[in-house]
Amino acid sequence: MPKPLPKESKEDYLTRCMGDEESKSKYPDEDQRYAVCNSLWDGEALSRYRAFAIVKVSFDYDMTLTRAMDIAKRWISKGAEVYIISARSDKAGMLSRAAALGIPSSRVFATGSNAAKVKKIKELGISKHYDNNPAVIKDLGSIGVQFADDSYNDYPKAATENAKIAIRWAEENGWGDCGTAVGKARASQLANGENITRDTIARMAGFERHRQNSQRELGDGCGRLMWLAWGGDEGIDWAKRKLKEIDSGKA
Repeated sequence: MPKPLPKESKEDYLTRCMGDEESKSKYPDEDQRYAVCNSLWDGEALSRYRAFAIVKVSFDYDMTLTRAMDIAKRWISKGAEVYIISARSDKAGMLSRAAALGIPSSRVFATGSNAAKVKKIKELGISKHYDNNPAVIKDLGSIGVQFADDSYNDYPKAATENAKIAIRWAEENGWGDCGTAVGKARASQLANGENITRDTIARMAGFERHRQNSQRELGDGCGRLMWLAWGGDEGIDWAKRKLKEIDSGKA
């Protein structure tokens, strides 16, 4: 049986279907053939409607979905198909967060570049894409949504000085086995007085769990070095207060 063609009207399709030799052979009775052709049209129309009706929303990963989980959850609750489309070269590091949201791995893309990311978004027929990169938003036009998390730099000067102490010590003695790339980046941010986001502040506040190791001497394990890298007493205490302010809407 012939299937409806793109942009074909119902009248044209029924005429073609009714006159099709295979249709006539399979359904010689005109009334029966008409019912079958009409059913095929209605089924195709419903399929097209469903494809059009589903809203597809995508998120960049770094600096976007990592801070916009609640937005993604709201879209999912509305029945949208949510995708993760990143310029990363490997999607492995994004899969755990995708799984937490219930996004299948088939909807996670690592495109390797921002240009390829824009192309993939358009290929998939995405209705709305959240990204923190202004160039990507510009290239996407009306479907691009600029995502920018609020950031803060009102941490105490003592936190900046603590981070500088950690960096100076590491420059002279090396980091050794101490700290991860995240901890070293945090020291650099604080030492340079850079703005930091709620997510970063939450991580600083969470570093409280290492306070018991903070009073050791530099060089005696990693405790003191990394405590200072994360802002020391002043930085961690500020982060705990600031996090409460932000989450209460007072910041």
